[in-house]
Amino acid sequence: MRSTVVKVCAEWAVLVGITLVLITSPGPVEYAVAAVGAAGATAVARRMRRLADVRVRGLDGLLPALARLPLAAVRGAAVLAYATVRPRAVGARTGRIRLREGADPGWAALVLGWSADTCVVEFPRGRPDEVVVHRLGRPAGGPAEVLGRSGGGR
Repeated sequence: MRSTVVKVCAEWAVLVGITLVLITSPGPVEYAVAAVGAAGATAVARRMRRLADVRVRGLDGLLPALARLPLAAVRGAAVLAYATVRPRAVGARTGRIRLREGADPGWAALVLGWSADTCVVEFPRGRPDEVVVHRLGRPAGGPAEVLGRSGGGR
């Protein structure tokens, strides 16, 4: 119970903080609106997670994957820009990535989809350790290499 209260308060504080950072010069009304809006958003998010039965199961591979995100984002943007100029030269393909043991599909999909040239399109039913991705170009390092089993995406 105590950890739930701490989580809800942390979520609320983050949402209030983001709202207030986005406002140039907040006054008392903006503080009140941010607090009430964040409370509502926190309640809805909590209810949706409960209904969808979302739980983070494992964090294996998260830090190395996060370390590769900036380069993957730049590479993905370059591939996407090149694909707009010469679409046939890039080549698009759909494939499955078997996630390494201990990697949660929820955060893994978020990390995999960070790059502009990769999109997670499906979580196969009955296969919690796989995601289906659509990629432009050839995979070259990035989060898929860290999150895939035996060091690579399939």
